[in-house]
Amino acid sequence: MGYQITEFGQDILDDVKRLCDRMLDDQLRDADRSGEWPAEAYQAVSEMGIGAAFIKEEYGGAGLELQEQAAVLEELAACDAGFAVSYMANRLAQSPVEIAGSAFQKKLVYDVLLNGGFAGFCLTEDQAGSDLSGCRTRAVRQGDHYVLDGNKLFVTNGPNAEIFVVFAVTDPDGGTKENLSAFLVPGDSEGLTRGAPEHKLGIRNSGTCEISFNRVSVPVGYRIGEEGEGYSLAVRSLERARIWCGVTALGVARRAISESVTYAKERRQFGKPLSENEVILFKLADMEMKTEAARLCCSAALERLEKGLALTKESAIAKCLAADAAMECAVEAVQIFGGYGYCEEYPVEKLLRDAKIFQIFEGTNEIQRLIVGRSLMRER
Repeated sequence: MGYQITEFGQDILDDVKRLCDRMLDDQLRDADRSGEWPAEAYQAVSEMGIGAAFIKEEYGGAGLELQEQAAVLEELAACDAGFAVSYMANRLAQSPVEIAGSAFQKKLVYDVLLNGGFAGFCLTEDQAGSDLSGCRTRAVRQGDHYVLDGNKLFVTNGPNAEIFVVFAVTDPDGGTKENLSAFLVPGDSEGLTRGAPEHKLGIRNSGTCEISFNRVSVPVGYRIGEEGEGYSLAVRSLERARIWCGVTALGVARRAISESVTYAKERRQFGKPLSENEVILFKLADMEMKTEAARLCCSAALERLEKGLALTKESAIAKCLAADAAMECAVEAVQIFGGYGYCEEYPVEKLLRDAKIFQIFEGTNEIQRLIVGRSLMRER
């Protein structure tokens, strides 16, 4: 239910599923436990050309529709949420150049992604996350270059990214809305340093770190859009990202349901399978209904994006519902598994660790509820 997929899109989706089932699932589970970077898994997906799945045909991509891209991302997340988050972050970094980038800038980003590389989105700081007005990173123009100084936190793909989208204030004496600008910064730029990878509760198969800019020089041609358009670009990019975040969360929810159904059929209590216990069936039914409802909301938001319609409220609803569904499904999966659900031997403890982040990043679910509530006040 939910996504509208062509025969071509289904073929790619089937290939992704086969790869996940055949080799990625075990590799990524082991990497989650060991903390080692799953290079072989990423290489396998790169050789498959997964980067092309999220890029338009005119730029060398596969030309999948947005609904089909969502289905691919959800399939990756059902295998491993951290793995999928790496590609979700790529999708976020694409957004500013899709919206306002030049042909040169698009090629710069798309060439990295088509070759299996990663991009990072540098917005969050110690005082700036959901509150964009807290941005303190500066970009000072000096002739035909800008010089960037500042620190960005929690940059997904930070340890591996070959290119970054960086938001910085171009006039620190003015308001943030009028003076925030966006820049492309190559990962090998002089003065750019990467912090140690964060040790996270979940999504361990994606890299996250701090990125520091110490007098990093970038040409004027690397500025995305005009000076002062960064605030609008950040808001519009995050609106899109919330849909992709929701889609990725649905992969976690779906995996939790699948594992729970399998276990309920096999596990016997009081002389019969758990699946014959109405309490278990009610839990599974609620898990399925919430997941399907969230998927339909994600699909509807993607349809609005495809048509160029406003999606502030719709993307917030999709992200919030999907993230909550992922968390609720993961919690219930652990409950259905009982004591086994709390042990690493079974997969659902990992799903619980992975699920929580979706209620936090790309704007916390509290922020999403504020967006929806304020939208209602304006509409009525």
